Amino acid sequence: MVAVAMFLALVACAEQNAVPAAADRVANPSPVIAKAPRAAPSPIPTRTPVPTATAVAATPPPTAERSPVPTTRPSPVPTWTPKARRATPTATPIPDAVVQAHMTSGKGDEKASDFELTLFGGETLRLSDLEDQVVVLNFWASWCPPCRWEMPSFEKTYQEYKEQGVMFVGVAISDFESAALKFAGLTGVTYPIGLDITGEISRAYRVLSLPTTLFIDHEGNVARRLTNVANEAVLNLFIEGQIRQMTNATSG
Repeated sequence: MVAVAMFLALVACAEQNAVPAAADRVANPSPVIAKAPRAAPSPIPTRTPVPTATAVAATPPPTAERSPVPTTRPSPVPTWTPKARRATPTATPIPDAVVQAHMTSGKGDEKASDFELTLFGGETLRLSDLEDQVVVLNFWASWCPPCRWEMPSFEKTYQEYKEQGVMFVGVAISDFESAALKFAGLTGVTYPIGLDITGEISRAYRVLSLPTTLFIDHEGNVARRLTNVANEAVLNLFIEGQIRQMTNATSG
């Protein structure tokens, strides 16, 4: 019992020392329990701006020095130069033996067919009227380019040999008289020319292409037939051979 009483007394003593009276708690609040003054609010940290990169002027990359483009000198535009007409070869002296061999190699026994040709001037010409003369009989047409090319040579050669017993006769075939006459006038032809209207003369001499030229000797034989363009050199070659034959026959 004594122990119980002492325990209770200790408990009571402890309560008195540990818990202050209500009046004391109100009058003297315990500093532990007393509410601590509110601390001043900490300033809200401001947002530190992110430092921006200092703008650095972009340095342009070094450009390679541009080499000047070499300018090519423009080539001159080629100008058209008209092709020079081949000069008509002039006749060169040919040895008599060569001329004689050339002419006799083509000579035959073909007798030249007689014909009657109405000339552009209205006259009538017969081959038999030219007996004992060398006759250059030329078949042509105004629409035939080679014929047009060779006719000035015929006129020039005619003027050279007309006093030596040589006669030129031009026979236009498959042509219009007006066209043939006009071209002959432009060329200045003075030897006898006419139009074979019926084609009888060209058939008699078997003319198949133009131009065709026959050389008829003083005896009336066809000495040479030429189915190509004849220039002055060719005409002189054949005519000189015929003149020599004619001269030899007369002197003999």
